[in-house]
Amino acid sequence: MPFQNRWVEPELFLEQAGVRVFHTYKDDDLDQGRQRYWFSLHPECGVAECQCEKHPCQHVFDVRRLPTWQPRRPPPHCTGKHNTPENHAAWERYWEQEDAAIKAAITSAIEQGDLPLKAPQEPVPA
Repeated sequence: MPFQNRWVEPELFLEQAGVRVFHTYKDDDLDQGRQRYWFSLHPECGVAECQCEKHPCQHVFDVRRLPTWQPRRPPPHCTGKHNTPENHAAWERYWEQEDAAIKAAITSAIEQGDLPLKAPQEPVPA
């Protein structure tokens, strides 16, 4: 069966002081969903492929590599004796707060002049 790929502009995450920050997507495929920590300052540049002709791409970044990132301590994993309603609720709160922390880190990086980037970033080890 034939198929067709078409480019669509990524969703804008935020815009501040003239800096536009876009979501990136797993394997640069919209249907696979947004990546949590990776963003792009150029709508045509993603983690898997860069269209701006700068190699390595200086538009794509991992928010955890910004000097403004404040890592938070996660709650216990919901396995074994920790598989409780309280820990599930703690993880829900954690992800909500993580989204706010990501936005705060990027906003602060723009305000402090750390974005746009001066050099490409390497991923944070898992």
